[in-house]
Amino acid sequence: MGKTLTQKIRQAAFDLGDFNSLDLAKALNINTEKELRKMRVAVRELKYRKEIISLRRGFYRYQGKQKPLNKTAKMWRAIRIKERFTRQDIKKLSGASKNYVVAYLNFLVKAGFICHISGRGFKGKLYCLIEPESAPLNHPVNRTKTKKEENVKS
Repeated sequence: MGKTLTQKIRQAAFDLGDFNSLDLAKALNINTEKELRKMRVAVRELKYRKEIISLRRGFYRYQGKQKPLNKTAKMWRAIRIKERFTRQDIKKLSGASKNYVVAYLNFLVKAGFICHISGRGFKGKLYCLIEPESAPLNHPVNRTKTKKEENVKS
C-alpha cells in the first residue's frame, strides 16, 4: 500500500529540515498546479498540528509529531509558572481532578518542592514553589507504590 500525500510530505520535510514550498515540491516531484494545491493544503494541516512551523513567510521547519502532555506534567508546568498558587488554580490550569491535584501537591510538599504558606480548604490553601530557579523542568515523579499497584503485581 502506497504512502499518503501527508506521509510523503512528512518524510520529505524531515529529510529537508528547513525548506520552502519549492524545495518540498521538487522533493515530491510535483509538477501540476492541482498537485501543488493539494500539497499546500496538507502543509497547512501539518502546520495546524504543529508538526511543521513557520520560520518566516514561505519558509518552514519540520518539528515532528508532538506528544500531548499528561496531567502531571501540566500541573508541574502550572506550578513552575505561577510560583504561588492554590489547589483550585492548579485544577483549572491542568484539567486534573480535585483528588489528583491534592495527591500530587501532597507528594510535592513531602518531597520538598513546594510548601504551604497560608489559608485553608481546597480553594484557599496557598502554596509556593521552593527555589523556583533550581526547580527541575520535568515534573518530579512519585516513586512509591500505591496499594492498588502492589495488588496488581501480586
